[in-house]
Amino acid sequence: MDMLGLHQRLYNAALEQRIAAWQRTRTSLGFVDQCADLTELRGADETYAGINAQSSQVTLKRLDLAFASFFRRVKAGETPGFPRFKSLARFSGWGYKAHGDGFRFTPGDGRQSRKHGVLRLSGVGAIKVRGRARTPGDVKTGEIQHKDGRWYASLTLACDPKRTAGDDAIGLDWGVETFATIAHLDGTYSVVGNPRFVRNAATKLEEAQQALSLKKRASKNRAKAKIVIATIHRKTANRRRDFLHKSSAKVVAAASLIATETLTVKNMTRSAKGTIEEPGRNVAQKAGLNREILSTAPAAYLKMLRYKAEEAGSHFANVPARQVKPSQTCSGCGRQRKKSLSERMHVCDCGLTLTRDQNAARVMLQWALTALWALATGWESRRAPLEAIAS
Repeated sequence: MDMLGLHQRLYNAALEQRIAAWQRTRTSLGFVDQCADLTELRGADETYAGINAQSSQVTLKRLDLAFASFFRRVKAGETPGFPRFKSLARFSGWGYKAHGDGFRFTPGDGRQSRKHGVLRLSGVGAIKVRGRARTPGDVKTGEIQHKDGRWYASLTLACDPKRTAGDDAIGLDWGVETFATIAHLDGTYSVVGNPRFVRNAATKLEEAQQALSLKKRASKNRAKAKIVIATIHRKTANRRRDFLHKSSAKVVAAASLIATETLTVKNMTRSAKGTIEEPGRNVAQKAGLNREILSTAPAAYLKMLRYKAEEAGSHFANVPARQVKPSQTCSGCGRQRKKSLSERMHVCDCGLTLTRDQNAARVMLQWALTALWALATGWESRRAPLEAIAS
């Protein structure tokens, strides 16, 4: 905790320095400027001289990235979110630039698997760690994280990922009722059920929050109650992450072509509250739907699908939903008809009857196959959507 506190105070001091420099002289300090000041600080203060210099620069770089994100949001007209001072409880940890400079990991069972081992940190000492890398490689950078009273080490390896892809081609439609509906090349369909981890943990979480509200502020019992709540959140997040990884890995292992639409989660989860002049409708129902959408982490899932497909050498196709309109288009005849969200079956005059999700998945698969055929034959009129396919 002493090391964590030093990095937290360094971060806050650097933030204060930037604010003061602008208020007094309208001077914008950058990462290079503050690294120079860090050298002076290390020479004048023995405490900070004891911290690894590269590690201290990582903390300053995080502040620099926070300001870069702030200016990007201002330029884009978004809510700015000015960088804030961080309490010790909200300071996540610190990092190291290079293996051997401030930290060193020694695997417990040999260089190949890198399973478990000992992590040596400058100014801290040797710590036993558990875990293993999916793909062996050379350790490059490291981070120490503190969450809910637990310590974690995150090591980045330079490796050659090894995944294999199947020979199937699939269209995947994400949803809330079922997590994913998959249309296969042979005309069959499969579904991935929604585990609803957040909903299943809701009762325990509510009981824990009620217990916390009864505890006296600044008491030991209140601190213990907070740990109970944090544990519920941590276990829920771990279960969801494990599900997302296993599900995405299974899809990639089965298919050499994956077609799905890009989801704009921010737009999907906008509040229906409205304004005083024009109040929204079904606000409570929309809030519940937003919770269900966010609980499945669709953006994280699609990100996992993409990078795992790249590792396996599969094609990953982003279907332009606004042009293709998977939910409104018939996969049998191509006719388009608007459907409300409550209409869960696709019934077309051409005689095709499928669930809404099955039809959307089939439409996306057909679009990707057509685009790949155009790429192989050089059909000029189809070149525009080909940029959406990464191989």
